[in-house]
Amino acid sequence: MPRRIKRKFIAIPINRTTKWSCTIAGIDITDFILSGSFPHGLISEELICEIELDNSGEDFTEKFSARDIIQFKMDFADGSTVQFEGEVEEIKNKIESGFFKLGIKGAHFTAQTLDVLVTEEFTNSTISNIRTSLISTYLSDFTTANVESNTTVINIKFVNKPLLDCLLTLDLEGNEDTYIDFNKDFHTFKKGSKTNLNIHFTPDDSLITLRGLGTDSAEVRNKIQVYGEAGGLPVIATSEDSVSQSTFRIKESLIQDTNITNEAQASELADAERDNLKNPEFLGSLTSFFWTGVNPGDKAYVISNPHKVHDLFRIVKFSFKVPGETMEVFFNKERSIPKLFKDRIKKDLGQETIVNPNKMNFSFNFTFDNENKIDSVSSSAVELSESKLKLVSGNESGEMISITKNTTTVNSVRILAIGEVLDGANYYINAVGTNNWQQVTLDTLTDVTEPGTKLRLRIEINNTSTRIDAIVILHK
Repeated sequence: MPRRIKRKFIAIPINRTTKWSCTIAGIDITDFILSGSFPHGLISEELICEIELDNSGEDFTEKFSARDIIQFKMDFADGSTVQFEGEVEEIKNKIESGFFKLGIKGAHFTAQTLDVLVTEEFTNSTISNIRTSLISTYLSDFTTANVESNTTVINIKFVNKPLLDCLLTLDLEGNEDTYIDFNKDFHTFKKGSKTNLNIHFTPDDSLITLRGLGTDSAEVRNKIQVYGEAGGLPVIATSEDSVSQSTFRIKESLIQDTNITNEAQASELADAERDNLKNPEFLGSLTSFFWTGVNPGDKAYVISNPHKVHDLFRIVKFSFKVPGETMEVFFNKERSIPKLFKDRIKKDLGQETIVNPNKMNFSFNFTFDNENKIDSVSSSAVELSESKLKLVSGNESGEMISITKNTTTVNSVRILAIGEVLDGANYYINAVGTNNWQQVTLDTLTDVTEPGTKLRLRIEINNTSTRIDAIVILHK
C-alpha cells in the first residue's frame, strides 16, 4: 500500500529562567515598574513603549527628561540581551488611589524617520542604492550594514516627504520588509524570506492566548488608482487584478501623492500596491511567554490543534510585557491607525485635492520641461521656452504633435491645460495612431469617435501670445 508522508514541525519546549531589567538614563527602575510594554517591529508599526512607575518615595521626581535612553534587557541567562532601546518622549506625574506614580512614554529609534523631510530625485537607480543613499544623507548616525541588495531599477522623486514615507514606498516597490535594530542599523530583506525555526508558539510551551488568526477579505484591494501631479495637472494611473476581482468582487483604493510626477511613477506604485493587496493575508495576534531571538519580519510557527492551525506566520511587531513576563505578537499588519502616523495622515488630508470628476483611469502628461514626448519631425513652428510651449517668433501658426502612447483602449478623454491665452489654440486627439484627428474642447468630457490603444495629442497654436505651461489628456 502506498504511504503518504506529511511533514510537520515538532516544537520542543525550552527552559525559561527569565532575567530582565530596565534602565532610563542609566538608572535602574526594574523594582519600581508597575507595568511596562516594550515593542519592536517593522518600520510600518507604531513602536511606543509605556512604563508606569511607583514613585511614592519620589525616587524619580525630576530625574528624567526628553531624549533620555530607555533600555529593556531580557534573556534566559544573565539578562544582558537588549530587547528594546529608545528615547523618552513623554513624562507625566500621576496620583491614583493615593499613590504617586510616574507615567513615561518612549519611542524606538524608528520614530526619528518621521522627523526628517526628504527632497530628492533618483533616475535609473536600484532600490537598495536609493535606500542606502537616503539613510546616509538624512540619518548620518544610522547604518545600513544589513540592507540586502535589490537590483530593481526605478525612477522616483520625493518632495518634502517624511523619510519614513520614502522608506515605506521603497518597501512597497521592492516587496521588502525593513526594521531598525538597537544599534541603529537598518535591516531590509524580501518580505517573507526570513524563517525562524528557533521560535514557535504552541499551547504546551509558550502560547497563552490566540486571537483572530486568519484571513480577512476586508483588507483586499484589487483596483488601485494613483493620483499625482505634474505642472499643476493630475497624473493618473490605474492597476487592476481580474482574478482577485472575480473572487472577492471589485475593491478599490486611492493613493494621492503629489510627489508622483509622471505616468511611469504612478503606474509602478499602482502595480506594487495591487500586488500587495490583491489577496487576503493572515492577520491576528497572540499572547505567549517570553521568547528571545525574535526579529521583525521573521516567519515563526504557530501551532494550535483545536483551531487546525499549523503553519508559519510573518511577525510584524511584538511587545514584551512586565512584570507579567508575557509577549504580545502581531502577524502581518495591525488594522488600527498608529498614533505616530496621525500627523502624516493629517498632512495627506490637507493636501490639495486632485479633481477627477469623470473617474478617468489614466493620464498622458506634458510639462514641456523637455521634448521627450514631442514628435519633432511631425511638429512645426513651435518651440519650448522657459518650460512653455509657444510659437516660434515670426510665425502666426504652428502645431505640436506628440509621440504615441501605447495604452488600454481609449473610449473617452478630458483635456486640461495651464497657461496663457489658451483659447488661442485648438486641441485634437487620435487614439488609433493615425492623422485622423478629433477636435476636443478643453475641460470637457468627450467620447472618442475611433477608440484605440495608440493615443496622440495635437495642439494647433494660432495666437502669438499663447503660452502652454502644462497639458494632460485624462482618459479611460
